[in-house]
Amino acid sequence: MPNRTRPTASVQEALGSITIGEGYLLRADGVAVALIDLTPPDLRLHDATSLARLLDAYTHVLCTCPDRCSLITMAVPLDITPLIQTLGTAQQRAPDFRSYAILVALTDSLQHAWAALVHLRTVRWVVAVPSVAPETPPAGMWGELLPSAIAGQVTRLPGDPVSEALTRARRLLGQLATLGVEPGPALLPAAAIRLLLRAALDPVAAESQQHLIALDAPRPLQATAPEAPHVRR
Repeated sequence: MPNRTRPTASVQEALGSITIGEGYLLRADGVAVALIDLTPPDLRLHDATSLARLLDAYTHVLCTCPDRCSLITMAVPLDITPLIQTLGTAQQRAPDFRSYAILVALTDSLQHAWAALVHLRTVRWVVAVPSVAPETPPAGMWGELLPSAIAGQVTRLPGDPVSEALTRARRLLGQLATLGVEPGPALLPAAAIRLLLRAALDPVAAESQQHLIALDAPRPLQATAPEAPHVRR
């Protein structure tokens, strides 16, 4: 049997230092990658025919895109952290004790439901647009049979890598906007990029409930009506 050599470099060493910004990440080698969230609003709203029509439309736009791009599908855990945080803010602003108690009960119910559904996955479609020129395999038989071996060279685009990647991503967003999907595709915010990287590189931590931010201590609420002020005669 051939001797197998174990890789010595870790994932962190292979990726290097990554700078994450709004809609993009910048690798240590100077290549920027813009990330577009292409996930439909709710796949349950589509039957087999409408979903196939949507996929055909997405495929046509991506195939005719003159820039280099790749479609990534990820199965990530459900995340209701933004909803929990919103409910926590509403608790702090509750005008009375009854409203506060209702919001607390709703928050507890959602947290228990989320704990039961933690092992379910939601599909995310992400389009990566790097600051790298598209491959142009040479014409002829060899270019068609072995394009990766002949034309698999990475040519970086001139100029600022972040600007180049975002410019091409926004151009692709304009083409996707013509499909009429509401809400339409958009650049991933920095917080969403961090969550996706965490789910890809550390799925155990991503599946745990440790990332749920603890709610602040509730402010004291006055359960009894205030006494009427003394009237001076």
